[in-house]
Amino acid sequence: MDINQEGPSTKKITELVSIPLRVKQIVIVALLLYIGWDLSSQLGPEMPVMKYFFPKLYTWLFWIFVLGLAIDSIIRLKTSKSQLLAGAIFLVAVPLALSTEILPATFPVYAPGQDQHVIEGQRTQPVEYITIGSIRPGKTGNYIDASVLYLKRQFKSFFRAATNNLLKLMVPLKKGLEQMPMWLFTGVVALIAWRVSGYRVALISVVGLLFIAVFDLWIASMISITVVGTATFLSIALSIPAGILMSKSDRFESIMRPVLDLCQTMPSFVYLIPAIFFLGIGMVPAVMATIVYAIPPCIRLTNLGIRLVSPQLIETARAFGTTPWQLLIKVQLPLARPTIMAGVNQCVMMALAMVVLAALVGAGGLGADVYAGVQQLEFGRGLMGGIGIVILAIIIDRITQGFAKDPLADRNK
Repeated sequence: MDINQEGPSTKKITELVSIPLRVKQIVIVALLLYIGWDLSSQLGPEMPVMKYFFPKLYTWLFWIFVLGLAIDSIIRLKTSKSQLLAGAIFLVAVPLALSTEILPATFPVYAPGQDQHVIEGQRTQPVEYITIGSIRPGKTGNYIDASVLYLKRQFKSFFRAATNNLLKLMVPLKKGLEQMPMWLFTGVVALIAWRVSGYRVALISVVGLLFIAVFDLWIASMISITVVGTATFLSIALSIPAGILMSKSDRFESIMRPVLDLCQTMPSFVYLIPAIFFLGIGMVPAVMATIVYAIPPCIRLTNLGIRLVSPQLIETARAFGTTPWQLLIKVQLPLARPTIMAGVNQCVMMALAMVVLAALVGAGGLGADVYAGVQQLEFGRGLMGGIGIVILAIIIDRITQGFAKDPLADRNK
């Protein structure tokens, strides 16, 4: 008898029980059809998408992500006992999570300060310019103000539509994170951290989030995550294609380089002026200002990562008859992934650096605690808000660094 032969207890459940591919396909198609039917039922002339459609969409996306992550984690366990234990924990946690109201029923159409103004362009009292004889030092600034006011009046409907559409995405996400149970959010973050960076980062994430909850910083942290997450998502969606174009065209790179230099060297407060003027106050101008500040490093590092791919590898791929699209997707982007993920990491960190400035335009969050501590000379309040920002930065930094590693490497080492 072979003593090295594996017994039933050492095998995985997936090795003992096999589900036909046809059954898997039927289940997936049935689930997608049900989700599509459920989402389509939330649309109608008397059913605003912000009140019904987006909350349901976010709920489905959340549960699909959690279910896929849990199933993949269970499959990767090495023994059937550990898989059964993990599956039992998951089956107990799902009903508990479903019994809680994750998303509210209604959302406001306007965030504070986003309501319509009677007189456009006259929200503040202008300061008189200094005049020395016939010379007016602020004359150029006057021309700029007149041009900006003209643009605001001409494109008023565009800015209103852009603000309202972005709020339709952000307000449900903000309310969903605020009303999500603390243990559920902590568990999902810990599972992601364990999968991509190891159990040490998962423990650090749990301890950090417990610290935030104990010191009553949870709601402010969820608001900051909403602003930072939205700004980071939009920044990545814009920066990856821009970086690819820069790597393919030297002329486009020469055009974008001074623009990126301007974005990185311009004082951060300057971003807030046009954002407030065109978009009002609240989370939307904070997101726009954060995008301008956080997007340059991701664009630069995407361009750099693709340009650093070995020319020999590119020539070899071309010799095998790959198309330009296949060369980009299957050769250049995978090899440039560590550099691109470093750019994403810097993008997230720079977005977190704008949290305090975002509070100045009414975005709220942890930055509001820091700003209130400075304004009212409350050192303790400002310090706790700052510590909360640091904890979020550490968790996000460690998780994004884990995504840059080789997916075949052992995460627990």
